[in-house]
Amino acid sequence: MKYVTRQKSNASPDGTPRGAGAEKSAFVERLQIILTHWPSADRLARSMGVSPSAFRKWLKGEAEPSRERLVALAHATGVGVAWLAEGEGPEPVFAASAGRPRRQGVRELDEDTDWSAFVLLPRRAEAAAAGSATPLAPAGSAFMALRHDWVRSVCGVEPNQLVLETAVGESMIPTIRDGNTLLIDSTDQTFRNFGVYVLEINGQRLVKRVQRKHDGSLVLISDNSAYLPDTVDKAAADGITVIGRVVWAGGTV
Repeated sequence: MKYVTRQKSNASPDGTPRGAGAEKSAFVERLQIILTHWPSADRLARSMGVSPSAFRKWLKGEAEPSRERLVALAHATGVGVAWLAEGEGPEPVFAASAGRPRRQGVRELDEDTDWSAFVLLPRRAEAAAAGSATPLAPAGSAFMALRHDWVRSVCGVEPNQLVLETAVGESMIPTIRDGNTLLIDSTDQTFRNFGVYVLEINGQRLVKRVQRKHDGSLVLISDNSAYLPDTVDKAAADGITVIGRVVWAGGTV
């Protein structure tokens, strides 16, 4: 596959040549292994910010993730990129806890806590830029546990619909500050509400207030008055990937 740069033998362990079809099939098998430790394929897809339909194409071998998506998948699942892309190294060891996925590097959870009442959200490999800064990957793998009842009452969505991201930059001050944690409703991808959305444009993730105009164009608005609004015409708007609408933002004071 195309995800690593070092040279690798084109033969299988028994010496027979390996074709692209065999490598693709092996990658699908590794995805299936990971999925046995997740509640659903859709939940895993949303945790890394891709659409469930795109993820299902990977599972069927109809498409392959880009390098950036592969890294995001590795971060979200706590596995090595080399194992995920090429099957190199030992198979990851997963441990189940209350029907929820456990990741390598996550500390042991309190056995007296009813973790079935919580949703475990992994931080994404990429951050959402709230300004001109280049998004940086958060160091290490981190997770946030939120109570289902809190998510429903405060965010107004089902827990399995949430995606967690980290904002960088100052263009959305005072609403969103650099380093804030963002909780995103991944089902709101059509701008049905005037609000703050996380978007992916030309490979860059942005967080902006979005206004849809009658002609199908979009106005991307920064809450910081030092930044001017940006208009995206209908043709370009159709190519934007909408991660979802920000329903909660918070961070250190």
